[in-house]
Amino acid sequence: MPVPGRRKGSFLPLLPLLVISILSVGANAAAAALGIDFGTEYIKAAIAKPGSPIEIVLTKDSKRKEAAVLGFKPSRAQANDKDAYPERLYGGDALAVAARYPADTYPNLKTLLGLAVEDESVAGFSSRYPSLQTQPISREDGRSTFGFISSNLRRSEPFMVEELVAMQLQNIKANAEAAVGKSNFVADAVITYPAFYTAEEKKALELAADLAGLRLLGLISDGQAVGLNYATTRTLDSKKKDIEPEYHVVYDMGAGSTTATVFKLYGKTVKGPGRKNQTVPEVQVLGVGYDRQLGGEALNDLIVQDMIGKFVETSKAKALSISASQLEKDGKTLARLRRDAEKVRQVLSANQQASASFEGLYHEDVNFKYTLTRANFERLAESFILRIAAPLSSALQMADITLANVESIILHGGLTRTPFVQAEVEKAATSASKVKTNINADEAAAFGAAFKAASLSASFRVKDIRTTDISGSSYTMKWKADGKDRQQKLFLETSQVGPEKSVTVKSTDDLVIEFSQTSPYQDATRAILNVETTNMTKSANELKSAYGCANQNITTTFTIRLSPFDGLPEIVSGSVSCEAQKLKEGTVMDNVKGMFGFGSKKEGQEPLKNDQEILEDSTSETPLPVDDPTSSGTLVSEATAKASESQTKSAKTAPTPSTITIPLALKPAILGAGAPPRKALPVIKQRLVAFDNSDRNAALRSEALNVLEAFTYRARDYLEDDSFAKFSTETSRKTLAEQLSKVSDWLYGEGSDAKLQDFKDKLKELKSLVDPVLKRREEGSTREQAIETLRNSLNNASGILDMIKSSMQKAAEDAVSSVSSVATAVSESASSIVAPSAGADDLEDEPYSSTSQGATSESDYATPKPYEYTQEDLSSIEKVYDTASSWLEQKLAAQEKLSPYEDPAVLVAEVEAKAKQVGAAVSDVIMKQIKVQQAPKPKKSKTTKKSKKSKASSTGTTSETVANEPGTTSTASATTSVKDEL
Repeated sequence: MPVPGRRKGSFLPLLPLLVISILSVGANAAAAALGIDFGTEYIKAAIAKPGSPIEIVLTKDSKRKEAAVLGFKPSRAQANDKDAYPERLYGGDALAVAARYPADTYPNLKTLLGLAVEDESVAGFSSRYPSLQTQPISREDGRSTFGFISSNLRRSEPFMVEELVAMQLQNIKANAEAAVGKSNFVADAVITYPAFYTAEEKKALELAADLAGLRLLGLISDGQAVGLNYATTRTLDSKKKDIEPEYHVVYDMGAGSTTATVFKLYGKTVKGPGRKNQTVPEVQVLGVGYDRQLGGEALNDLIVQDMIGKFVETSKAKALSISASQLEKDGKTLARLRRDAEKVRQVLSANQQASASFEGLYHEDVNFKYTLTRANFERLAESFILRIAAPLSSALQMADITLANVESIILHGGLTRTPFVQAEVEKAATSASKVKTNINADEAAAFGAAFKAASLSASFRVKDIRTTDISGSSYTMKWKADGKDRQQKLFLETSQVGPEKSVTVKSTDDLVIEFSQTSPYQDATRAILNVETTNMTKSANELKSAYGCANQNITTTFTIRLSPFDGLPEIVSGSVSCEAQKLKEGTVMDNVKGMFGFGSKKEGQEPLKNDQEILEDSTSETPLPVDDPTSSGTLVSEATAKASESQTKSAKTAPTPSTITIPLALKPAILGAGAPPRKALPVIKQRLVAFDNSDRNAALRSEALNVLEAFTYRARDYLEDDSFAKFSTETSRKTLAEQLSKVSDWLYGEGSDAKLQDFKDKLKELKSLVDPVLKRREEGSTREQAIETLRNSLNNASGILDMIKSSMQKAAEDAVSSVSSVATAVSESASSIVAPSAGADDLEDEPYSSTSQGATSESDYATPKPYEYTQEDLSSIEKVYDTASSWLEQKLAAQEKLSPYEDPAVLVAEVEAKAKQVGAAVSDVIMKQIKVQQAPKPKKSKTTKKSKKSKASSTGTTSETVANEPGTTSTASATTSVKDEL
């Protein structure tokens, strides 16, 4: 029983905390959430991992952003295997080889996702990168998208844009996995997209993420991601009920496009814990505006054209008759010009002048130096500057607010650092104070996407910030009913993403619903989704036959929304329904009624006349149903049950109508350029796996090459080491030197194209010459210490043997002495026996005496008995001792006959094993002495229970004895004392 005031704590209150701890541990080892800002020129990513704040994912070069460039270059494996895969390069590595392999360097792939070959953006891309070999790829609906043919792959199958983007996403995923370590893995992700993305472009991005092995939690627009990141730094006062909403604009100008997003930041009242209202911030997008071609690439094009124009005017270019068209068609020349044009543009953002120098440009004898001032740059960009304010005006117009309502214009994107861009935005805002640079212009979208990914992931609990986006485009629903084409516009450009709406269709036959998209600044309307109903006709016929529904009373309803996942329309559910007045005979309801005795009238059964007739015919009884809560087997009159049924039927003069609903089976199909080519997908996935394996083998090959090369240098050092020479022969050292020379020549000759196994074989051959010598050297340096340890163990065993022998001899002597003492004691006790005194049988035992059974005496405790060693203990140690001693003498004798360069007769491991064996035998015997039997607990008095049970009565008896018999005071006192002890 616990001590009063120290109650044993209950385990149950701690159970929730333990569950939370277990879940937290599982989350730490489960998944990290990745946010990816997929840009035209750069890809930025941020990672949310358990127990750490959101941080930027660094590249393998420790940079905070990765150039959105993928390149292929010939691999060493291709020298011997024509079917081998080229080496993949990402980011800066790909840019470094762009001039050497312009036909296999793929930049700015974001601008091609989901676009058909006839799109205007595709034509501009082709003119920028003329060396790229393109080939159309047919989609499911007959349209064609952009595809690339690699000259280094040596295969005819073209690359889809989604496949190349998937490779870039795989690289980002690998960088993120390196950042989170082995304790976590990266699977969940949220990716940003520009507000002008069509359904086809979004679906293409989703396909790329799927091919990359990412579990996409959703897409988020660039502007909303920046607004979400902005909201994470703001705190709303939940105590104020009249919080005024804030209106902000994110002006985002990047390498490929410009967007403006108007969002409202306000406190939204929601139900919190304990059904109490709480205020949480919400970022609600109200309007967007954009220019798809207004970005850094367009400015780079202006500088490149200026470079070409000045280059062809040089005297050497004229002498060689080099024209502008020739330069524009030469991929290597354009790659060099574009790379330096971007550097010039970036320098001009902080300086008044920038220059670039080229050696051997287009022709090995032609050198060219280019200089551009900021004033001339702005003159080149006059038409560009005139377009800067348009996205801002469009976004405000869609949001239906004015600049007077806007609190700030937040700049995002690398190009907003350009002075004339900031000047034009300030001019459009009518106030320079409204233009803010208080966010990270490069990384805010990545942080916002990572925060969104963490909020959607089950592994994290983050600050509650709600987000609401708009469609950005209008969506129309089309279908055919009664032979007529029908359509209905469901969502406008400003429709919110998420809320559901019900659409009623007057049709009972299976149909196909088509959804089309119309962008606000594009006239073209494109079909993006088909949804086919597969059981609509069958369900309608069932309503007619089973429930008596008329065709005109059947209602077909679809629940439709803009998906929170990607903002595209989706049919959540569909159903056909009608109000039925009666149920079909033989339905499930009839069967249920029959089970309880309320079924329909059977054939040959007479109807009941009245209650009197029922009473007169009540001759049999039937048990109530077991489900009847008022009885469990009670018998009632069968006639009474029939009377109740009759009354129920008479009360129901008219059936109550009920709505019968049957859900519809829906089969969606993606349309347009975003639809994946299903026949090509297996080939694409197989090729991605093959590329992964090729890269892995290339990394292993490179590692094996480095290991072999490092081993050759280390082996040469061994040849000059005296300790190595002591344990090796001159012949073996000469053989090793010759082999090292051959391997070195092979490494820098044929070995440059060797396979992984070749490096492993060469390394194994060298190690076969070096490792035995190193082994002998190691054995020689540690053998004496191991032998000394074994000898100490043998000395300890010898001491234990002497102790056991002495103990056994003393135990034998004590046994002889004990037998003699017992015999003497027996004879003395026999002579002192006397008859018992008279009246002894009449005396009662003193219940409270020290010798009574109720007290505890010393005899109740068992005295521990020392362990007595046996002959078995002695033999076990002697056997191990003799064996180890004899083995050691033999091995040492054999070792003395050997030279240091010969393989040892005894290994250190063998000596250590013998020492361990001797020590274990000694330890086992010693532990027998240490583990003494535990003394048993004192025996409980047989009168203890009896005294407890008769506690009250014994007290009364004692009082009576004190009153009637003199001289019993001591007895009463003893009783009181014992009571206090109990």
